Amino acid sequence: MAAPFVGGVSVRIDPAEWYRLKQALDSADKKLTTALRKRIKNAGQIAADAVIRELRENPPEGAPDPEGFREALQQATKVSISFGVKSAGARVKTMSTGLPFEQKPLMAAYNMEMFRHPVYADASKPRSSWTWVPQKGKPYFGAAILAVADKAIQEEIRAALDDAVAAIGGKIR
Repeated sequence: MAAPFVGGVSVRIDPAEWYRLKQALDSADKKLTTALRKRIKNAGQIAADAVIRELRENPPEGAPDPEGFREALQQATKVSISFGVKSAGARVKTMSTGLPFEQKPLMAAYNMEMFRHPVYADASKPRSSWTWVPQKGKPYFGAAILAVADKAIQEEIRAALDDAVAAIGGKIR
């Protein structure tokens, strides 16, 4: 049920089944759809909270840590739910939107075990002439989510789906 992707973990359900369930819930009572979305989002929030906890910890030794950077990443960690025909499921993502332009590459670097960065880069010279050094990262996003993306999250999602199907008489068109 849980599948890793860059920057987090995605829980995916067959989009056609997901969409049919949404339609069945909507036709019975739109409040059922709202309740299902809320429960699945709450289950995903367990993983998002794990990422936020990791971002509160100190960065790896020597890692660049501009003021407000990790706080901005904490604010940018969100859970989204989709009931679309082609794309359905729950996703925990940390987005670089809202970060200053010069900090956006740090988000990807922070999620790697190792990354390179230039030392005394001179923008007037080609990047190939810069001196690059390896830097230790800390895989916050995927590692933190995988640590909690255990049975508790999956069971909550399954229970939410079971309750939704039971509320409409156990049948999906």
